[in-house]
Amino acid sequence: MLLQFRMRELGIDVFSISFLSTITSGIGSLASPFWGALSDEMKERKKTLMFPLIAGSVVFLFYSLVKKSWEFFLVAAVFTFLSSAYDPIVTAILIESSMFKPNVAILLLNVSGSLGLALGRLFVSPILNFTSVLNVMIVLYVVSLISLLFVMLTPSIPHPQYEITRTNLQRIFSAITSKTVLKRKNLWAMYLGSFLRQFGIGGTFAAIGVYLNEVIGLTKSQTLLLASSNPFMQIPSHLLFGWLVSRISSKVVATTGMFLSGIGAFLFAIAKVEDYTTVLLGYVVSGMGFGAFINGAVNFVSENVPQNRKAEFLGLLTSVRMFGSLFGPLAAGLLSSISFKLMFVVMGCAMIFGALVTGIYCEK
Repeated sequence: MLLQFRMRELGIDVFSISFLSTITSGIGSLASPFWGALSDEMKERKKTLMFPLIAGSVVFLFYSLVKKSWEFFLVAAVFTFLSSAYDPIVTAILIESSMFKPNVAILLLNVSGSLGLALGRLFVSPILNFTSVLNVMIVLYVVSLISLLFVMLTPSIPHPQYEITRTNLQRIFSAITSKTVLKRKNLWAMYLGSFLRQFGIGGTFAAIGVYLNEVIGLTKSQTLLLASSNPFMQIPSHLLFGWLVSRISSKVVATTGMFLSGIGAFLFAIAKVEDYTTVLLGYVVSGMGFGAFINGAVNFVSENVPQNRKAEFLGLLTSVRMFGSLFGPLAAGLLSSISFKLMFVVMGCAMIFGALVTGIYCEK
């Protein structure tokens, strides 16, 4: 959201702001399975993770220097390629090395991510009343460097290697062409549902900062404060659905999350001028939806793929979600030029349809 505000300050149009999400999602959809597959082939996943994170921390600094839309696009493309290594590799490391069961390890990872996102927004919201968006971005850059130190302290743990060496192109596409694995319990339907959910959520949040600021009439500080309720609600959602996933089908948990995400978009559509309550409720329901979706989807994938290709298929899950975020913001940019409310309705319908696909076709 800070990038949305920064680009708007520089006079960049709403379509270009939405298109930034399309670019990052397009790069991420290819980079995530690449990094996941590469780490499956290496003895230690940590070594595969360190290079892109260190390089990414350098590239991140350029966000504070660029001023034109194409410059934002270029920095975002490089940064996304590097940072896409994080999700699949870290998730695989935790599943393989944690003293807890896989569903608990996934829960803890999701909770920590949501807590960091929530505290970040809560921290940034009051600061925006006293300083510029650019200064806040510089502060967050310093925080990202501190987080890198914790990754460096992580122990290196061997894992079951995938012993077939592949080309970079094969690393990107080998998971999605593995028909036998994708047919197991109709795993393909979980990926398709995840794509549709991310199409909708990517479109919903692509320019929501502009919508809340310019249409609903909230200040930038109020917008970020309300937005912080989303990751805060993700925390109890992770705890609840992370617990439920070991007691009911992970498919049911993921489907519930997709449905709730769709309802969240509909709530944004019906918000009126200075309607804080409906906006807050939209963020809360979306936050609950994410917790259910990600715990259900990651567990379903983890349960139904070969042990020595776990990071690769978790990378594919990130990839299809990023691919959804490629088209969602693009569609949102076009629809918002007609009506923001129409855009939210279309995005909500896409997520509900994703829930139906997952619920009907995935097997328990």
